[in-house]
Amino acid sequence: MTEGGSSTKHEFGIGLLRGNLLWLVVCGCIWQFTTNIPVTYLPLYIQKLGGSPIDIGFVKSAAALAGLFLYPIGGYIADKQGRVRLVSLATFIYAFSFIPFAYAPNWETLAFASFFQSLVLFYAPILTVLMADSMPAGMRGQGFALAITIPAALGVISPFIGGYLVDKMGIIPAMNAIYLGGFGAGIVVAFLRLATLKETLDPSQVQKINYRDFFGFLKDSYGSFIDTLKWMPPEVRALAVLQVMQIFFIGIASSFWVVYATTIIGVSAVFWGLTSALQGGVNMLFALPAGKLMDRIGRKKLLIPILALAPLFPIAFLFIHNSNVLLAFVVSVAVVNAFLLPGFQSLLADYTPRNRRGRVISAVGSGAFVLDIQGNIWGGGMLLFIPLAIAQIIGGALYEFAPSLPFIMTAVGLIPVAIYARYRVSDPRKIEA
Repeated sequence: MTEGGSSTKHEFGIGLLRGNLLWLVVCGCIWQFTTNIPVTYLPLYIQKLGGSPIDIGFVKSAAALAGLFLYPIGGYIADKQGRVRLVSLATFIYAFSFIPFAYAPNWETLAFASFFQSLVLFYAPILTVLMADSMPAGMRGQGFALAITIPAALGVISPFIGGYLVDKMGIIPAMNAIYLGGFGAGIVVAFLRLATLKETLDPSQVQKINYRDFFGFLKDSYGSFIDTLKWMPPEVRALAVLQVMQIFFIGIASSFWVVYATTIIGVSAVFWGLTSALQGGVNMLFALPAGKLMDRIGRKKLLIPILALAPLFPIAFLFIHNSNVLLAFVVSVAVVNAFLLPGFQSLLADYTPRNRRGRVISAVGSGAFVLDIQGNIWGGGMLLFIPLAIAQIIGGALYEFAPSLPFIMTAVGLIPVAIYARYRVSDPRKIEA
C-alpha cells in the first residue's frame, strides 16, 4: 500500500477494486446476501413475539445504547495498533451474536440480543477506515460507491427471499432459519478477513498498548474520545453535528416503515422484500455514476439540493395507498441514497488524517447519511448512540399513539438538517490521504 492509499500493482484486482477494497467488497457481498434479511423484518419478529410499537422502539434503543461501551476502545486500538487484527477477531464474536436471535422465546430476549450484537459490533467503523485508507485521495466518491453497489448487486434478491420465507413459513420459523444463516456467514467472513486484509496503519505509528493494565487501558481509550472531540477542526465538527441531527430525526421513523407498509398500506412481507430488492438494484445502478460525478464537481453542489428534498419523502409515504405507488416511492428513495451515502462518507474521510481516522469515525460515525426505510441505521459512532436510542423510543410512542406521527416528525426534523448542511458543510481544500 502506498502512502496515498492507492494500491500497488501486485495487489489482486481491477482498477480501484483491488487489495483491501476488493476483499472488503467480497465480504460485503456475503453479508448482503444473509444478514440484511433479518434487519428488514426484525420489527415484525418483535411484534410476533408479543412486542408493541413501544417495545420495538425499546429493542432498537437497547442496540443503540450498547455502542457507548466499546466504540472508543475500537477506534483507540485501530489507531494505535492497527485495523486488520481487530476487525478479524471481532467478526468472529459478531458471528455468534446471531444465535440468541435465532432461539428467542420472547421479545425481551430480542432486546438482550440486540444489545449484545451492537456491543460486539464496535469494529464496524474500522471497516470504513480500512476502505478510506485503501482508496486514492480524490477518488473516494467512486470508491465508496463501488463498495456500496457491488454488494447491493448480489444482495438485491435477499430481502425478497426473506419476505418469501416469512410468508411461506411464518415469521418465527423464518427468522430462526435466517439468523442461523447469518451465524454461518459471519464465520466465513471472519476467516476471509483474517486471511486477506492487509494492514494500512503506517508501521512507524504503531504503539504498544498495555492490556494488563485494564483500567489504564480503558482510561486511555475513553480519554482518546475526549481528545478527538477537542481536536476536531470546524469542518469535521460540522459533519459530526449534522450526523447527530440526521440520525435522530431519521431514527424516529426508521423501525416503522415496514410496520406501516404491512399493516396500513396492506402489502405482504414478500412484497416489502421486493421493494428492498428494488432499492438495492436502483442504488446499484446510480451509486457509481453519482460517486464519479461528486469526485469531479464536488460533493456540496449535489448533496445540498438533494438534502433539501429529503423532508418530502416521509410525508409522501403517508399518501401511498397501493403497491405500484409504493414501488415508485422506493425507486425515488434509492436514487437519493445513491448520492447521500457515498457523498457524506467521502467528505468525512477527506477531512480526517489517516492516523486519526479510527478514533474520529468511532466518535462521530462513518459520515453515512441515508433515508433509512429498511430499519438499518448506518454509520454508528459514540456521539450518535444516545440520540438514536431516544429517537427509537420516541418513534415507538408516537406510532402507538398515531401511526403517521413518526413520519411527520421525521419530515419536520429534516428541514433544519438541510438548512444546517447548506451553511456549514463545504468541500475540502486539501484532501487527506
